[in-house]
Amino acid sequence: MAEGEFYVGYLPAPPGLKRFVRRFVSALAVAVLAGASLVAALQRPLPSGVFEFGVQREFEGVLFEEPIPSLRVREGEGATSYLLVGFGKFGLPPFARGSHGKTVRFSGSLIYREGMTMIEMNDASSFEVLEAAAGSASERSTATIGPVTLTGELVDTKCYFGVMRPATGKIHRACAIRCLSGGVPPGLLVRDDIDDGMVFMLAGPRGAPLDFDVEWAARTVRVSGTLELHDGMPVVRVSRLALAEG
Repeated sequence: MAEGEFYVGYLPAPPGLKRFVRRFVSALAVAVLAGASLVAALQRPLPSGVFEFGVQREFEGVLFEEPIPSLRVREGEGATSYLLVGFGKFGLPPFARGSHGKTVRFSGSLIYREGMTMIEMNDASSFEVLEAAAGSASERSTATIGPVTLTGELVDTKCYFGVMRPATGKIHRACAIRCLSGGVPPGLLVRDDIDDGMVFMLAGPRGAPLDFDVEWAARTVRVSGTLELHDGMPVVRVSRLALAEG
């Protein structure tokens, strides 16, 4: 019988076996590191949204409750509209309601992502109505684009614009339902093949609230209505909203 290396548990490992084990473990370590690097490289980058939690800024402008709660702030020769929400999972807070078309001042925290900016109104004591807006200050730049039919994911815009990561899909659905129930403005996330896509704000017909089922949050829906731009902010006046089959 030819002699060869044989491992006995209570004796030192043979030299050839030790070399094999060292090579195998080294190769396995390299494979694990390469696999981990590959998985990391294939992951999508974190969303670019930012929530300035704990940072208070002062804002002054004309408050609009329709079609989407927003604050129009004069900036040089132009103006910018900031979406408005309350603290936590709520939309426009009670202390700010009834101020449509008036110049107000308050403190809050910014939430922003990809050109869309929102203010969390989290300091009720700072809110004050300065005066009824007059002239061009109370008039937004509004343009009607025309009828559209869009398909996308129903999202709560507060989380999507920066408060939560991730803020889409099944993993965020329970949170989105609570936010939409609390009055956070709904949005339609229309994805493309390049990036996350674009969010269209959803509003009801003129003078009427948007009627929809909050349980549709994080699901694919089809929206028909009229697309408008309010100071550059895309808003769909919804005539029909339904779950998209398939």
